[in-house]
Parts: sequence; structure tokens; C-alpha cells
Amino acid sequence: MFRNYINVALRSLKRQKSYSLINIFGLSSGIMACIVILLYVRDEFSYERFYPNADQIYRVTSVYETSGRVEHIAVSPARLTTISQQSIPETEEMTLVYDWSLGREMLVEFEDQSFLETEAYYADTSFFKVFEHQFLEGNREVALSEPNAMVLTAKTAKKYFGSTSNVVGKVLSVNGSEAKVTGVINDFPGKTSLSFDFLLSINTIGNPPSERWFPMNYYTYVKLRDEQAAERYLEKANQLIYDEVGEAFAAQGLAMSFEMEPLTEMHFTTTKGSDYPEKISKNLVYSLVAIAGFILLIACINYINLSTAKSEKRAKEVGVRKVLGAYRKQLIWQFYGETFLVTTVAVIIGVVMAELLMPFFNNLANTNLSIDLFGDSYLLPGLACVIIFVSIIAGSYPASFLSSFQPAKVLKSTFSPKGGNAFRRVLVTVQFAVSVFLITGTLVIYNQLNFIQKREVGYDQEQIVYMQMGSREVRRAYNSLKNGFMNVTGVEEVTGSNNMISNVLSGWGSVLEDRPDDFHISFRGMNGDEDFLETFGFELIAGESFKNKSDIDSTTYYLVNRTGIEALEMTPEEAIGVRFGIDESMVGTIVGVIEDFHLASMHKEIEPLAVFTGRQNYKSIIYARVNMERLPQVKADMEKVWEQFVPSRPFDLKFVDDTVRAQYEKDQQLGQIILSFTVLAIAIGCLGLFGLASYLAEKRTKEIGIRKVLGADVQRIVFLLSKEYLRIVLVANLIGWPLAYFIMDKWLAGFAYRIGLGWYYFAVSGIIAIAVALITVSYQSLRAAFSNPIKALRYE
Repeated sequence: MFRNYINVALRSLKRQKSYSLINIFGLSSGIMACIVILLYVRDEFSYERFYPNADQIYRVTSVYETSGRVEHIAVSPARLTTISQQSIPETEEMTLVYDWSLGREMLVEFEDQSFLETEAYYADTSFFKVFEHQFLEGNREVALSEPNAMVLTAKTAKKYFGSTSNVVGKVLSVNGSEAKVTGVINDFPGKTSLSFDFLLSINTIGNPPSERWFPMNYYTYVKLRDEQAAERYLEKANQLIYDEVGEAFAAQGLAMSFEMEPLTEMHFTTTKGSDYPEKISKNLVYSLVAIAGFILLIACINYINLSTAKSEKRAKEVGVRKVLGAYRKQLIWQFYGETFLVTTVAVIIGVVMAELLMPFFNNLANTNLSIDLFGDSYLLPGLACVIIFVSIIAGSYPASFLSSFQPAKVLKSTFSPKGGNAFRRVLVTVQFAVSVFLITGTLVIYNQLNFIQKREVGYDQEQIVYMQMGSREVRRAYNSLKNGFMNVTGVEEVTGSNNMISNVLSGWGSVLEDRPDDFHISFRGMNGDEDFLETFGFELIAGESFKNKSDIDSTTYYLVNRTGIEALEMTPEEAIGVRFGIDESMVGTIVGVIEDFHLASMHKEIEPLAVFTGRQNYKSIIYARVNMERLPQVKADMEKVWEQFVPSRPFDLKFVDDTVRAQYEKDQQLGQIILSFTVLAIAIGCLGLFGLASYLAEKRTKEIGIRKVLGADVQRIVFLLSKEYLRIVLVANLIGWPLAYFIMDKWLAGFAYRIGLGWYYFAVSGIIAIAVALITVSYQSLRAAFSNPIKALRYE
């Protein structure tokens, strides 16, 4: 019986070749899109999943409230680790990780080789108790217990030594200081936000201040005793900080608490300060999932519409089969068989199309996805589910509709099926409502991403280049380098700092005169010299720059941004001359207030910032404002200066604006993906509409012939055939617009700086939808309008 259903289905498909091709191509395109999108989404959700106890590991982040301002930062104080292990029984293990590099390069040297590394952290002895990595060499219990201890990944060990064997005990130079290899671990088996080439023991840079709640400079990870303990742990941690400093903070109008972030969700956190780069908005990922669903829905609607539209051609077949004894149940199975066959063929073609598309997609998304039908345990079962799901969704209505025909009626030449036209209108309306939603959403997403990438950051990033200095030896040559660069024609200003301008650590606690010792505001802090303000072109709104200070090498002065001054509850003018510090050991005088500028991406609000002097050997990056028109010669001359003073380190000039743009790379990639698949969704919808318009125009051939004989012109006939679709699209706009407004407004709420949802987004999406519909049906309408009426009426 099943074989008979398949044979009948094959004959039916052959008889209706053009419509069958439209159905198969539409479904296969939809399935191809779903395969690619879902593989990408699964890859994004795979971060940290390779850890055996990933569901028990959380990152503890901080919330800081002052003057009506709420700051969420990814770091927390070392005191939390000490007190958690002493007083919170839910704690199984806890570790501190310190990101010294913050995008800065470390110079690693071994024998006559040198390497510039950026993926490195300092960690305490508990790191490998929380994060279970397989050791190829060394002892996990003591690998990070001694100062200057270093644990390498297998890839890094091979790069330095050519092997992972007999590596423990070897000594390297890291930024001019010796580091001893104490372990080698396997490379990361999956995606992670906490990737590194090597770890250094945290006591190399001094033991964390375990008795103080400031500074908050550490990424803190806790491994709980069970997956349900997070809420209990958080409640106790917040109670502990309140018991120790809560009342004193409250008296100053301050509050501090903690949040818990599952390790597996860390990749999607885009709004916290001092966080790892390479984050991605979960809302954007969910947008892709929605688009995949919409594409499949549109393809299914195409199938339903074309199947029911052809009902008159199948009506006599149904009537004859019923007269010959076929039951309705048998006919339903026959039509399901057709859908199953079409879907199976579409899935096979969709897999082939996805395989062909994958290299282009990988290039677009900067990923490395592949289709492994037999090696991927989820793919084949998933495709089988898709076949069943699509067969049911796309086949149910046509099977029910076609099998319901009464033989006495369908065998009469006057038979015309009822009910199908209204349902088709509903489906086409849904299809265009989805298209309007997708067009509006894509316009909003594209413009929001463009807005945050093009928004002024508050300083002149295009003209500024930088070079990383790394080791103490190079840092000691800072003054010589600066003076040498200033003698290069085309170099306008030079300054130095301890931080990348786009990645400044927060978590410093402020000290302010005439305020209690427990008064703290979380600040980002970075070092600068006398030319810092002039090099970057920051706007000075009160006071003066460091330019006129002759003692900045030995005295601490501060430039504080507007947000920082507001957090300190002062006006810019009141702040000048106030004694202030971001640490008890770094108290100095505020000499100037600068306008806010963006240190991090536009996902995050501007935070309090303090630029300080007094630590000239603290600089690790040298910045220069250059004349871009003379860049090739300027670069060559700067390289000569560099080689004169620091021949041991390679000259590597980079651009600040490239660093800023890199913060939005993931967003930009995802925006391009969303745009591409939205266009595909609209194209699939147009394909189905084209087939439907073709069939309905063919059905009205006699009517058009009579109208032309009676004097109707081409314009009137085109309008006659197109007006129904125009009404449908107008109704679809009224459905799609409110849906798009509600969902996109929620999506935009995830950005600290966002565009407004202006009327023009909806107007443009409506115009595009109407234009697409009219262009799609106009070909068939014009073809019918220009046809010879004699051919249409000759058999009458």
C-alpha cells in the first residue's frame, strides 16, 4: 500500500512539474537555512559546555549603586573568596582570575625566540579545582602555588618548545621576568570565553587583598556543591557584605551587592563593565532562531497554498478514486505520502545546499562549522524530525481539504471547491505579515548596529596609533621613544599609558577627602603623562590638563570624567583641587575634569574614569597622534626610532580605531547573517507567491479573454489581478508593524545607547512589502493581460 502511495505521488509530481519544483526548491531553501542557522546557534550555545561540572560553576559579579546610578561589573573583590570559603557551606571551590593584559601584549622569550601573546591570565591555586583541565605534565594541585609559576596549553608548549614532553621545569622570560613552567594541559576541547595560551600564578604580582572589599579587580568563579545552590549562595554572600560594610555604605548613599552568572551564560553577557571581549547578544542569537522558524513557516505556507490552489485539477482524481471504493483515510495517507516525498527530497537537496553554502557562511560568521551526517549524533535524528514535522504541518490541510471532496459533485464539470480561497488569503496574509516583521526587524537591527559603530566615542580615534611596550626594559625606554617619535615629521602628539584606551579595568575604589574611609565609588583607572589629554583630544570642561605640571613623575594628579564627578556628587568646578585617589596608596589632586568618552562598547554605559600621573614606569603602551596623509613615511620613520632604542622587541604599529571596531565584530557578523537570511525568507515567499499568481492567472484565462473582447485595457486587467494581493499586503502590514514594534523595542532595551523606533522603519518595510508583492505578481498579470483573447476563447 505504501509503495502505491509513493508511485501515485511520483506521477502527481511529474504531471505538475513547475509547481513541484517551486515546492521542492522553496522547502529545500528553507531547510538549508534552518540547518545552517541551527548549527551556528548550537555552536554559540556550546561555550564552556565541555567542562564536566559546567552547570555547577558560576561567575560572581558586582552591582554598585550610588547617586541613583547602578553599575554592573564583571569583577569582584578578593575578600569575597576568603569569606565564602569560611562562611558559605554551598561553596565547594572558588578561584580568582586576574586579567593583567587587558588586550596588552606580553613578550615571551625562550632562548633566541620571542613571541607576543595577549591571551594570558594570572590565577590562584584553586583554578584547576574549579576548571577541570587534563594535565599532560605537572601536578594540578601545586601547579600555580609558587610565584612565577606558569602553566601552558599543549598548543603553546608546541609553539615554544616543539613538544609537550619534558617541558616542566623550563624557564622562560615573560615581559623581562623569569617564569618557570610547572604544567602543560590539553588544548580546550570546545568553545570558551576564558581562553588562554598560558596561566601565571597570581602571587607573582602579589597576594590579593583578602581583607578588603576594594579594589574589585578579580574575576571570581565559584563551584557550588550542587546545581540548586546558586540562590542560597547569593543570598548568603549579599548578607555577608551587608553585615561587614552595608550600614556604612548606606550612610553614604551607597550600596554594593553581587550577582551570579552561570558559566554557560557568560558568552552572552554584553552589558557588564571590565568583561572579556568577543561577547555576543543572546537576543541577536534568538533573532536568528526566529528567522529560521519563519523561513520554514513561509516554505510550508507556499506548499499549502500551491497544493490547495491546484485542487480543481485534482478534484476529478479524488472523485474517481472514491467511486472506485477509496476511503477518505486512504486518500489522506496518499496526500501525506506526496508531502512526505516532497519533504524528503527537499531535505536531501537542503543538506547539499547547506554543504555548498557552508564555506561562504563560515567566512561571513568567522566560524568553522561543518556538516557531518554520521559523526554528528544530533544531525540525522534532527533531519528525520524535520521531515516528519514539515510533512505534518505542510500536508495536514491539503490532505484534509482534498480528501473531503464529494464524488457526486466533483465529477460534474461545474464543480468549484469552496473554502480554499479564504484559507489561502489567510496564509498569504500570514506570510506577508512575517515578511513585514522581518524587514522591519532587519532595518532596526542594521541601523542599531550601525549607530553603535558610527557613534562618536568622544576622542579622535582615527588619527591615533599605538605600540605595546611589554617588558620593563622597553618601558624604561619610554622617554627616549617619546622624544624620538616627536622628532618624526607627521607625528603631532605622543603619550603613554598602562591601558588600552578601549579596555580599562574597573573596580578601583575611590578615596575622597572629608569622606569616611568606607566611602567608595567604583572607578576605571588608567595612567597618563603630560600629553595625555592633547594626544587623544579629550574635551576639558573644568580645570587644566597635565601639560603644565612639572612634577608629574613624582606627584599624583587626576583627570576625572564627567560621570565620575557626578558619582562623587560634585560639580566640575567644585572638584578642582580636591584630594582624591582610586586607591589608598594613590591619593592625589584633581586638576581637571574631562567630558565623557567611551572606553568600552556602546552596549555598556559610560563609567567613572580617573586618569592619574606619578607612575612613569607603569606605562606599557605608547600612543601617537599622526598625520594620516603621511602615514607610510611616518610609520617607516617611527620604526627606525623604535629599532634604535628597543631592538629586542619587534616594531608593531596598530590603529586605535581598529581596536574599537573589533568590539563590534561579533555584532556586525550576526547583523550580516540576519540580513542575508531575511532576504532569503522574502525570496522564498516571493517564489510561492509567483507560483500562486501563475496558477490563479491561468485559472482566470477565460475571464480575461472576455474582458479584453469587451474592451478592457492592459492596465485595468493588471489592476484586476493585482488588487487582491495589494489588500492582503496592507492587512499584513497592520499585523506585522505592531509585532515588530513590540519585539524590537524589547531588543533595543538591551543597549545602553539605542536608536528610536521612528515611523520611517515601518513605512519603508511596508513599501518594500508592497513593491515585492506587486513585482512578483506583475509578471503573471502582464503576461495574462497581453495574451491573445482568441486563444483563451477558441474552444468555446
